Amino acid sequence: RITSPAASFGRVNEQNAIDFRELRRQERQRLRSSNRDGKNESSHSNQNPVKCDANNGVSNPYDPSYAIVSPLAPYDTLLLGNTLSEETHKILSPRLNSVYYAEKFLSPSTSQEILSWLPTIPKYSRHDTIPKSNKRNDHHNVKQPHLLAEKEESLRHNGKWTRLKHARRNVALFDGTLVEYELPPILQRLSSTLVAIGAFPPCQPPNHVLINEYQPGEGIMPHTDGPAYESRTATISLGGSDVVFKLWPRRTIKEEDESDGIEKQQQIMPSNLGIKKSENGSSKTSSDVTTNPALEVILHGNGSLVVFTDDAYLNHCHEISEGLLEEVTTKGICGNNLEGGTLIRRGHRFSLTFRCKKIGPS
Repeated sequence: RITSPAASFGRVNEQNAIDFRELRRQERQRLRSSNRDGKNESSHSNQNPVKCDANNGVSNPYDPSYAIVSPLAPYDTLLLGNTLSEETHKILSPRLNSVYYAEKFLSPSTSQEILSWLPTIPKYSRHDTIPKSNKRNDHHNVKQPHLLAEKEESLRHNGKWTRLKHARRNVALFDGTLVEYELPPILQRLSSTLVAIGAFPPCQPPNHVLINEYQPGEGIMPHTDGPAYESRTATISLGGSDVVFKLWPRRTIKEEDESDGIEKQQQIMPSNLGIKKSENGSSKTSSDVTTNPALEVILHGNGSLVVFTDDAYLNHCHEISEGLLEEVTTKGICGNNLEGGTLIRRGHRFSLTFRCKKIGPS
């Protein structure tokens, strides 16, 4: 099978473009009116109490009593019953049992809506200023100027396309945990959708979105998302190009140092290897993985969804190979192509990665 490259990033149908600012204004106006009428209070009182269960996700069918209350309704999906189910979507692998994949997740109209929105994201400029509301909440970091400087830099990049110097690709970060900052309406709806289908528990909805733009042949080296997030990640692929997503087992101290005769099961973390973490808490290394991937998954570029959690999140690195214009799936390792040998031709692609960032006491 050969996949076709995607259309150009900057191509937008102006007539069909959506005015997201007007959409947000209308939703806020509706909410204010609803609050005055007391409708919100009555709607909350009719719902069952939501209990936080970290295991309530893809392993359970969608229960309406667990639906989160959002001013923006979830999208309809192509999933049967709008549910990410264990029977249908769980990747069967002898080495991993916490990866779920839906080739057909978003409808073509929803995918096009997102692709039309992406070019409207502003580009980062070093002259950008920090919102005053966020400055006022940084008084507790005055005694730690390096932390304040890092946070200010993150605030300047938040919600903007930024060109990575070393990886040489465009990324846009949306951190919903920042004070007085809301995810854009389209990302709020996608987050609500991921909760509604059971990909995230309602008590830990996605609040952090990282968008990557990959040109043909571009990828990302093996890395973990790190402890800054709950152990669950969901990625939507758009743009038309397919790619092979790989999960690699992380080595343990026992594997690294068996000569001392002491059995050590603690995992090698980035700090043990002297590896610098990135701003978002993720870590990157090529030395903490073995030579064979535990699992491969073909991510189709027309609105597919991959979710990995638990063991796949905590004990494995994930990667998209760099510098390859085409690659072939591995027999017995590719979860959605066990026979292997499928040719994947790499083209232009966007990924939208959703996570729940942990919020500290501050």
